[in-house]
Amino acid sequence: MGYDLSKRAKLRCMHLLERRDYTEKQLRDKLRLGKTQYPPEIIDEAIAYVKGYRYVDDARYARQYVECMKVKKSRRQIEQELYLRGVERSLVEAAFEESESVPEEELIRGWMEKRHYQPESADEAEKRRMYAFLARKGFSGAAIGRCMKAYDE
Repeated sequence: MGYDLSKRAKLRCMHLLERRDYTEKQLRDKLRLGKTQYPPEIIDEAIAYVKGYRYVDDARYARQYVECMKVKKSRRQIEQELYLRGVERSLVEAAFEESESVPEEELIRGWMEKRHYQPESADEAEKRRMYAFLARKGFSGAAIGRCMKAYDE
């Protein structure tokens, strides 16, 4: 029975990885919380199997995620999402070091345009809403202030 369960867990991992990349933590969670609940030692064995073939590589996942999302999201937001997916802090930092960064002000201006922010007609409440929206996106207060001031002029 143990052999069949082990083989089944490995096949499940391979099936999941056919569609998209997963971090090690995401794959563990999928195996642990799926219909078939695998014991921890079987999960460890299946993860080791796919890692042996380099199908699961958190460093590669972090690099690809940073490359893809750097034009849409702030650095802080990307970091937070990768931490939630179980990628180690050192791997996240290395991914950002390898990638060319997009200036924060450029991303902020893009969001302001997308939200149709009109500084000349905006009242204080609308300015506060825009500031709060950008802060929730993970941009620094100083950068938001600089962009809003430059956008006003």
